[in-house]
Amino acid sequence: MPTHKEFPIGISDFEKLIEGNYHFADKSLLIKELMEDGAKVIVLTRPRRFGKTLNLSMLYYFLSKNYYNNETNRNLFENLNISKEQEFCKQHQGQYPVIFISFKDIKAKEYNKAYAEIVELIRRLYVEHRYLLEGDLLAQDEKNIFTALLNKKGRESDIETSLQQLALYITRKFKKLPIILIDEYDTPIQEGYLNKYYDNIMELMRGLLGRMLKDNIPQERFMEKAIITGITPIPQENPLNNLEIYSVLEKKYGQYFGFTEKEVLKLINDSQQTLSLTPIKECYDGYQVGEYTLYNPWSIINCLKNKGTFEWYWVDTSSNGLIAQLLTDADITTKLQFEQLLQEETIECPISKNLVFPNLEVQEEALWSLLLYTGYLKVLSTKITSYQMLAELAIPNKEVDFVYSEIIANWFSIKANMSSYSNFIGSILNGNINEFKKQLSNYIIQTGSFFDFNKHTPEEVFHIFILGLMVGLKDEYIIQSNKESGLSRLDVILIPKNNKKQGILIEFKTSENPNLLLTNAQETLQQIKNQKYLETFKQHNINSALIIGLAFCGKQMDLAFENISINIPKK
Repeated sequence: MPTHKEFPIGISDFEKLIEGNYHFADKSLLIKELMEDGAKVIVLTRPRRFGKTLNLSMLYYFLSKNYYNNETNRNLFENLNISKEQEFCKQHQGQYPVIFISFKDIKAKEYNKAYAEIVELIRRLYVEHRYLLEGDLLAQDEKNIFTALLNKKGRESDIETSLQQLALYITRKFKKLPIILIDEYDTPIQEGYLNKYYDNIMELMRGLLGRMLKDNIPQERFMEKAIITGITPIPQENPLNNLEIYSVLEKKYGQYFGFTEKEVLKLINDSQQTLSLTPIKECYDGYQVGEYTLYNPWSIINCLKNKGTFEWYWVDTSSNGLIAQLLTDADITTKLQFEQLLQEETIECPISKNLVFPNLEVQEEALWSLLLYTGYLKVLSTKITSYQMLAELAIPNKEVDFVYSEIIANWFSIKANMSSYSNFIGSILNGNINEFKKQLSNYIIQTGSFFDFNKHTPEEVFHIFILGLMVGLKDEYIIQSNKESGLSRLDVILIPKNNKKQGILIEFKTSENPNLLLTNAQETLQQIKNQKYLETFKQHNINSALIIGLAFCGKQMDLAFENISINIPKK
């Protein structure tokens, strides 16, 4: 009878995972590929919760000389794929001193607290290596600084040189250059940007990492190889130029972060669950890295742990505040592209291989790059022009689509300071046009400054406004806009997923004369009929529709509507 295995929720220590008899997707061949990569400094970037910390922990346990000498724990890799590479294991397993430091928990709201947390992180690292104080390995002045760091009394300059000095001491001790493992290097930088201390934290991290890794000092003095993980690529403003960056834009290492479909099927089978792959794929699949299409590992293990319960596990692990703010403040062009994404279309946008956070507010490619690197978009293809990289982008899956829908819904519930969004959705679902008109008028008034409604507001702004309001209907309707239907392009159409329900079609126009709003609304209603927009409903076997004509003049609005029966041709 096989021993029951649990799913490793929140476990990123490789030893605990293996010895604890948890389900495990074997990524151990990553070790061989990394060690045989010719780059001295390798940066691997992936979205949060994609296994970065666990993979670095695996590297530590495989490579570390200190760990490997522990006889009781020699067999962690015995049944893994890497164990089949016998010559490689003989050459590298347990052969290196290793420095492993993770910045993933440095999430302070103020710089002073972030600095204090990094001081504590350095203290714990020095505690791990306090054996270096034994004997006369270190000179007295070196021991004094070492002790000061142990007691959290080091100067800022000592903190900045702490990793470099530790590497020097370890090399002196073992007569061998250490492997440097740095996890989630950019967490403090992201928090610094969010909390307005970006310049200070960048200066500190530049000193801490740059002194050890940059190539204007002979790096042979400090390390054999450095492997760094993060969400975003190391920015161009950092003085490091001797590194190789592997992001989601690169093919190499594509299969090692996130689950392949083969791995998902094995996890389902190993846990003896009878789950259909289709809904799992729709919710959690879709991340494209090179030739590999990957599932979100955090969501998969949570879904399987909960016996196939489909929830938005990954999106609940972090605040989406930065994403929401950037999309809220985006210009009209960006919001129109955003609208395309919500309709399951692709967009082509410039992407930067490096990301400088202050550029998020001024450069289009910085926003799309951030959304890509953080896992809120996937890349389908790229091409290089004379001056930039263009990427074809899409929303990866339903889980991420939920984030965007939530952001848009908040535009109305928060910006308008109203709690009646559900009433608005109910009014359109129930065909209560009087309530629909009342709620829509309220939203226009309450969000007028947010959407900048005036007599000269272009129709595209109203388009985004209406489409955004319809987001709450996505569970029951396929929402499309600017789609060809009949003889022209319609504005917004809601196709019910249950064809027994009534379809909804909304057409609108702007007017410069508020006295003509009703007339204009009636004209749009006639346009729906004349342009044969109802043909789309026929294609989906929907035999009735609510058609609505809207007319806007700044913050004023009027509408006309009609319930239409549709004759479905018999086959």
